[in-house]
Amino acid sequence: MLGKQYFRKRSYTFRIFFRDIVRMMKKSSNIKGARKSGRVSRQFQERIMLAVTAVNGCRYCEWGHTKAAINQGCSEEEIEQIMTQDFGSCDPDEVVALAYAQHYAETGGKPSSEIWESVIGFYGEEEARDIQLVIEMVTIGNLMGNTLDAFESRLKGIPPEEGSVLFELFIYSLAFPFAIIFNKKYKAWKSSNTLHQDLQH
Repeated sequence: MLGKQYFRKRSYTFRIFFRDIVRMMKKSSNIKGARKSGRVSRQFQERIMLAVTAVNGCRYCEWGHTKAAINQGCSEEEIEQIMTQDFGSCDPDEVVALAYAQHYAETGGKPSSEIWESVIGFYGEEEARDIQLVIEMVTIGNLMGNTLDAFESRLKGIPPEEGSVLFELFIYSLAFPFAIIFNKKYKAWKSSNTLHQDLQH
């Protein structure tokens, strides 16, 4: 007899969502400072966000940040490689951050102190902090998107192993029209052999 199936992607409960939102609110001044400084370019930010999204598996962020990355000048080949967690074609100066972003997501937001210190050693404290902010912001987006999918999966009899049906219902009720439209666009995009042409516009 097969064991119970679960939706395996990380998603939000009320408690974890509010914890992350409060944490980011406390860092609002740092976020503003990072945006003004330009230490992490928009193109670099998109690569970092894709590296995190590749691990967390958020369909919504995959689609949105692929479009944004193309608009910032990233190549289709580069994007596809990052989404398969291959950083071979990326700028060597960015690989440390991309590997850290992947590690952060794989550990559920609990990276090792040694790896974090290596990021600081490579980029310096200010840029490393900016990189961390980008990772934390896209993680919130990833988990919100996965929460939508968790509810749809729950309706099919495959609930998240650690989820909140009330929070999932609340988020889904807010985003229902968007989710319906997105699902149609996403299926069409994924059915193509290359990145969807609409992403270039």
